[in-house]
Amino acid sequence: MTSHDDQAQHGQEMHPEVEAGNAATAQSAVAVDTAPHKPWYRRIRWWGWFLIAIAAVLVVFAGAVGTQALLVKHHEEAAIAVVKDAVKKHRLNDLDGVVSDMQKQTRAAKNITNGPLWSFTEKLPGIKGSMRVVRMMTDVVDDMAQDTVPKFADAAQTIDAKSIYKNGSINAEPIVKALPELETAAQSLQRYTEEFDRIPTPRIGIVANALNSSRGMLDRANYYMQAAVDEYIPNLPKWLGYEGKQTYAILAMTPGEMRASGGLIGAVGAVTITDGKLEIGDFESNMKFAGASITARNLSEDENRLYREEGPMSLNYDVRDIANSPETVRVADYFKAIWNQTEMGKDTELNGIVLADPLMVQSLVKILGDVRLDDGTILTGSNTADFLINTAYKRYANTDAMFATVAKICVKRLMGDLDAGKMAKLAGEVLTLAHNRHISVYSFDPTMQQIFWDTELTSTFPFDEAKPEIGIYITENNPSKMGWYIKRSTKITQLDCLEDGPAKYHVEYTIRNTMTDEESKTLPQYITGVMSAFPDSHGTSFEKIVFMPPAGGTMSDFEVTGNGADPVADSLNYRLIYTTITQVRPESEVTYSFDVTVSPDAKRKLGVDETPTASEKPDVTYVKQCPVQ
Repeated sequence: MTSHDDQAQHGQEMHPEVEAGNAATAQSAVAVDTAPHKPWYRRIRWWGWFLIAIAAVLVVFAGAVGTQALLVKHHEEAAIAVVKDAVKKHRLNDLDGVVSDMQKQTRAAKNITNGPLWSFTEKLPGIKGSMRVVRMMTDVVDDMAQDTVPKFADAAQTIDAKSIYKNGSINAEPIVKALPELETAAQSLQRYTEEFDRIPTPRIGIVANALNSSRGMLDRANYYMQAAVDEYIPNLPKWLGYEGKQTYAILAMTPGEMRASGGLIGAVGAVTITDGKLEIGDFESNMKFAGASITARNLSEDENRLYREEGPMSLNYDVRDIANSPETVRVADYFKAIWNQTEMGKDTELNGIVLADPLMVQSLVKILGDVRLDDGTILTGSNTADFLINTAYKRYANTDAMFATVAKICVKRLMGDLDAGKMAKLAGEVLTLAHNRHISVYSFDPTMQQIFWDTELTSTFPFDEAKPEIGIYITENNPSKMGWYIKRSTKITQLDCLEDGPAKYHVEYTIRNTMTDEESKTLPQYITGVMSAFPDSHGTSFEKIVFMPPAGGTMSDFEVTGNGADPVADSLNYRLIYTTITQVRPESEVTYSFDVTVSPDAKRKLGVDETPTASEKPDVTYVKQCPVQ
């Protein structure tokens, strides 16, 4: 046999040309490796350089346009910041300087959008419309800064602000005298608002959103300014009592005994305005003010059936019960009917009402300072509400007088010289409290009432499909002060996030009685209550509840956990509602679960409008939220 070595040798002898070829290839590879490389830029063909040049130009161009867009945004924000900073640093006595600083910023933005680079971008497909819109926006804003704002500044400088409010009196004359200058400024604002509204909506979303947002704010500002010069300012002398005394009733509610708008009316005070001076009389007990025989007789058919005929507790609708409508306009109608039956009302025209509960009094104490009672009790901005809703009923026999004492002290301070900071804080507090039904105002003057509608200071049913809310309104049917012990909470879960169709939610509404069994046996019956038909009902809350679907929406699939009846469909002043009765014993709870579908026109997540609690804000939890497109 041939050995392996022999085979290897034989193979080498048989293929000499292969070895020669391999050697040649290796030599070529060495030659290539040792040859010098061309630089990378010399290996790029001419058309490659052309493409690189185009890309570089585009990058530089995009960067330049982006930089200019950011500068425009910066200048516009800086113009707004000038005004905010002037208010914050009390620089309004230098209005000319403030206006000049703002004008510099708006003019800088306009110069950018009217420059050659920006003009060139308005010719490019895809972005030309949006770039043109930005230029149009900056043009109008600068025109307003150069023309409208100085006119308002000139009008403001003719008004001596310190002379408007002094020693509890409001002087309308300086504002009325400035009306011609304000009308001129308002005409300028109207002209530029119309010009801004004519700007077309672009296709690029971020620019469209900025345009629509700015348009909305400008339209709203223009609406209020036109209303101010056409109606509000001309009516100031009348509203401030220069043409005859104005009288408003303050109806003090207590959430301790719940009614739909807030609570039982415990005391009534009258506020008068004469020649700009506000005066408040003593708060009278509900029974002192009206008397048990004087009642509201102007109930609707639904109201009479639900709350007088069906019970279980038949409301009398004297002054104590009139806050039982979720609509403040109905409460005002009830009270005016009662007012006209009293000796005071026969000779004095009622111009409006103010519904207020202890949370409003607490806000006044927080802003105006602590209140010290005769027994040494100190009420602060955090304990006043609890004291008036619960503690006072344990300590004092005449709780109405206690409320009147605290309210009188606060109003007296309110009539003093308030500085701008306190007035701003008070305005913010009022708006928040009004949103949660702790205060509500109604005027029988249609023009003034429109102001209250616009500022949402008048509570009513949910009626806006774009802002969907469910209504939950409670009437306590156990004569008691159980409201402080009843804690209510709402959990809202959005069921889907479909792109099309109205949003759907699942709602769980829980009523929990925090009174203990021991407290139900030891606390005064005035607090725990007891119904004659239920002798062992001390500390039991008997709730009559109205559930109202959102405007344009529906409620369905009610389920009850605990001692409550299934809600049934009914009507309340032409609105579909669901009503139920529940008993919540001490240390127990009841939960109502149901589904809600909102209007296809909804623009916000589902909210809750409910009878106010003893807390500033209702307890509402969102388990899942989906953005509304």
